[in-house]
Amino acid sequence: MTASLAPTTRRSALPGWLVLAVLALWLGALAWARWLTLPDEGRYAGVAWEMLRSNSPMVPLLDGMPYFHKPPLYYWLAQISYALFGVNEFSARLPSLLGAWSAGAGLYAFVSRYRDAAQGRWALVILGLMPLFFGAAQFANMDMLVASMITLCVLAAADTALRRAAGQPFRAMSVATGVLAALAVLAKGLIGLALPGAIVLAWLLLRRDWPGVRALLWVPALLAFAAVAVPWFWLMELRYPGFYQYFFVYQQFERFSQGGFNNAQPLWFYLPIVAGLSLPWSIWGVSLFKPAYWRESDPQGLRRLMAIWMAVVIVFFSIPHSKLIGYVLPVFPPLAFLISERVAPAWAAGKRRGAWIGAGVSVVICLAAIIVAATNPRGSAGPLTAELRQEMQPQDIHMALHVLPFDLGFYTQAREPAWIVDDWSNPEIPTRDNWRKELYDAAQFDPVMGKRVLIGADDMPVRMCGAAEGSRFWIWGRDDDAGRYAVLNGVTPRLSSDKRTIWRIDIDAAFRQRMCAGLPAASQATPLPPKP
Repeated sequence: MTASLAPTTRRSALPGWLVLAVLALWLGALAWARWLTLPDEGRYAGVAWEMLRSNSPMVPLLDGMPYFHKPPLYYWLAQISYALFGVNEFSARLPSLLGAWSAGAGLYAFVSRYRDAAQGRWALVILGLMPLFFGAAQFANMDMLVASMITLCVLAAADTALRRAAGQPFRAMSVATGVLAALAVLAKGLIGLALPGAIVLAWLLLRRDWPGVRALLWVPALLAFAAVAVPWFWLMELRYPGFYQYFFVYQQFERFSQGGFNNAQPLWFYLPIVAGLSLPWSIWGVSLFKPAYWRESDPQGLRRLMAIWMAVVIVFFSIPHSKLIGYVLPVFPPLAFLISERVAPAWAAGKRRGAWIGAGVSVVICLAAIIVAATNPRGSAGPLTAELRQEMQPQDIHMALHVLPFDLGFYTQAREPAWIVDDWSNPEIPTRDNWRKELYDAAQFDPVMGKRVLIGADDMPVRMCGAAEGSRFWIWGRDDDAGRYAVLNGVTPRLSSDKRTIWRIDIDAAFRQRMCAGLPAASQATPLPPKP
């Protein structure tokens, strides 16, 4: 196959930098075009913003409290992005864009080296035009970032073994593999090591490539992994005793193995997801099930590597009851490689109609998905905040009633975390897998800040009456909350939509006469709980 493609490659090859520049433009051109999606984008973009606002580069913060559901790589990159490009949707999505681009660049370089540049370009085109990959590249969470680090780690490990087998220098790539595995751990946790480790080990064992195993277990590579991966986890345990138990035992193991969490799906969930969200390219993938395909010459065993890669990811994430679509993203780079094994030879042989149709349909699907998402803000605080931007000031206090708009701080850029009003004494809160438990858990690591921001309905008038004259509160709730909270009685909403209603309350003489006269005198001057 390589020999038959080489003449065409030499005549029509595009420079690598141009291929990768087009990928960057394609993935990033519309990353600004919609509000943050709740809950995930609002949560993670908001955590990064709070870290930057609070000058807390190491400790993730959710509503001002330590948030240890995920490790920090996305947050670090997002903080840098905010500092460089401002706090906006594009900046929040830039870490995912960089991850997607890096995965594409790694796949292009790997396929160009071990097949040829023509197939490398097709692998890149197919990957970039797969709808789920394209959408995840513009989604501000950890899924694309860990998928990209896993992709680069597997490719670097395979390159290390192949270089070693060919008698070529391999030690620098072995160290790079260790660093990439560490970054994958910092992106999502232990799966960043477990998945590429299982994939590469299974491949090397099938190859009986013991020198390749030793090359990857080279001591400097292991030290590079430890030097990058360990310090943050060690620092968090020093500052917050119990972190290891919460992060590794509960978040990494118990949530994986136990039921009762959100998003329960059947065992076969990811099979239609992969097939459907890689359309129309998955139609080409039908030929991958023909025995003749696997009998074709493949001296380096790359097809076997890609098949193992896909199987490990799908089986691993099919085990837990809770399944999210983004978990399966590491499947798409190897799938793109396998499909390119069919598309590239067909293109070189002049059979180009199918490839043109596939590319055109993919573009339409990807752009249509962005347009649909842009017209459905799904409860984001962005649209209402944009209408009130001229009135809101950084020193204003925001209160959210019985719900947490995760992107509230991101869009208001208030100086202080919002007060979340709910029944925090409810004993069921620690038993439910929802946003209340996230805040409850965070407050266990910082009880002082927890008391400051997690308040009950009875605390509202006391806190507001204790605020300084001229203070301004923005209260986020629903239109039926006016009858539930005394401070809202008779107050006209400042703005309302089908999902949110916002009231503005200024602390002045009229408010104090209406709300504070019946309270104990001491409560009218009650200061806010101290900042940590």
